Amino acid sequence: MAALVVAVNPRVKFSDEQINAILDEVFRTYGDFIQADKGLTFEGLLRTYDDGAGDVDRDFDALQLELNQDDNKAVLVTSEASSSSITDERALESQKKQRTAAWALSPNNGIVFDDTWKIVDDLEIIIKRLKAKQAKDGKLKGDNFDAYSDAGWSRELGPSSELSEKRVFWEESGHDYASFLKELGVLRTRADRARSREEAFDGHMAIGRVLYEHQLFKEALVSFKRACELQPTDVRPHFRAGNCLYVLGKYKEAKEEFLLALEAAEAGEGMVLSACEYYREAAILCPTHFRALKLLGSALFGVGEYRAAVKALEEAIFMKPDYADAHCDLASALHAMREDERAIEVFQKAIDLKPGHVDALYNLGGLYMDLGRFQRASEMYTRVLAVWPNHWRARSSTKLCPCWVLVKLRMLRRP
Repeated sequence: MAALVVAVNPRVKFSDEQINAILDEVFRTYGDFIQADKGLTFEGLLRTYDDGAGDVDRDFDALQLELNQDDNKAVLVTSEASSSSITDERALESQKKQRTAAWALSPNNGIVFDDTWKIVDDLEIIIKRLKAKQAKDGKLKGDNFDAYSDAGWSRELGPSSELSEKRVFWEESGHDYASFLKELGVLRTRADRARSREEAFDGHMAIGRVLYEHQLFKEALVSFKRACELQPTDVRPHFRAGNCLYVLGKYKEAKEEFLLALEAAEAGEGMVLSACEYYREAAILCPTHFRALKLLGSALFGVGEYRAAVKALEEAIFMKPDYADAHCDLASALHAMREDERAIEVFQKAIDLKPGHVDALYNLGGLYMDLGRFQRASEMYTRVLAVWPNHWRARSSTKLCPCWVLVKLRMLRRP
């Protein structure tokens, strides 16, 4: 078993302590499949793969095995056969794309170094193993591992019901989780021992992204914090750490991280301009992802590319007609293009979909103010205050509406 562990991880240098810890875990978990004279049986080895303790395809690649389809036996690839590097590289690249999330392939936000891919592969295996063990013991609550989407231009009041339905709660007090943390520590050490600071940063960011996708938010936060230490002026780790803290309910700390991200962005390329490129990538990688299109449209609106914003937001609404946030941002973009009557219709649609949508109500009030329709503006601001009594902008705007009415009347009375 020790030889197998070493052989399927050819690029990892295990210490004797790490090997012993792995073997102890195997023999403790699969004691029913161990024979005194033979060790782990074939059925036991199959069970380890079924439980997520290993990846058959990855181990076949590491051992340079091919499955002989005629007699269903695994055979060692000859050096001549393995020399067809172009075909092998393409096959491995295809397998990599199949087993990895879309973010990892992004040219701006994805994995840069080859060794980081190996860390991610190993991390996915130990998470899969933890999930299998906790699900078997009934400790895992929830079973939807979709990642949380980041907040967009529009803001929602209170936690999203969609978000809470996806939440997975891991049991963190048992032996299984302690073993997972020990193995995770080994992967973090591998990242720290990278050949350069940039490669170490790449490793910790990738570890954090994988952990975040599996809703292991506390552990993801540790990785993003380490990435912040490695590259303090980079926007991404601060932003990701802020997301983790927000989900964990640590709002004050989340705010501090987001402010650090903004400072880094202002000193660098500009956060909204960068966001446009990142969301554009997401939309290309997954054209049916309505939220990515909405975020792209919101970012384009933020940098003044109104026509492009309208196009992206209309596409998001086409895919998800009841997307109130997308309607709100589309109406804002239309107003910026002076298509006011259509903007009013779209704002109203957002409000119909979500009567308490503060942004839509407030922005529609502003549109009515611009058009001189002060009574309607006042009605919108009053509705904002009914939902959010401390909304100081709506409160001050409500007081301004009667003043504007008086000014208008005096202008009309002039000869």
